[in-house]
Amino acid sequence: MYTDIRPEISRRQFLHGELRGKAVTLRPPWALSEGRFIEACERCDDCISACPEKILRRGSGGYPQVDFSAGGCTFCGDCAKACEYGALRFADDPEQLPWRLAVAIGESCLSLHGTVCRSCGEACGERAIRFRLEVGGIARPLLDTEECNGCGACVSVCPVGSIVIGPAETGPEPKPAQTVGDLSAI
Repeated sequence: MYTDIRPEISRRQFLHGELRGKAVTLRPPWALSEGRFIEACERCDDCISACPEKILRRGSGGYPQVDFSAGGCTFCGDCAKACEYGALRFADDPEQLPWRLAVAIGESCLSLHGTVCRSCGEACGERAIRFRLEVGGIARPLLDTEECNGCGACVSVCPVGSIVIGPAETGPEPKPAQTVGDLSAI
């Protein structure tokens, strides 16, 4: 019996030799949906130049993308204000989210293996990542998805790269490290 296990790839990925399957590309905050973003973006790099945190870079095809390994987003809006083509639509409404991202803490987390590390929690201005001490001396990271704004500040400070961030619709699968408990007691 033959089973097709090849990953689904786009024509563009095939032509560029990207045969690993559909890669998730994180666009700048306030970006239009992917298809509309690609149509509107002129690849002028104005948003990249405007970013004070230097987390935007040219990605595949010359389109801007977020690189959280360089730091986190402060949601200053400079990238969207610099976009003259409407690919990034900054809203004056403070309730409008710049994006919907999901964060996951992987099994390679040092704290889960008995090593004291709380870098991600210390970097989190929203206090969405906290640690609860468990029997045996392991401080389990707890992620409060309601408080997480997807800024990515936790990604660059993780010494083992165990934090993954992606679009909420296709975000990383929850791991046991993500269990959200009653954080009011912490």
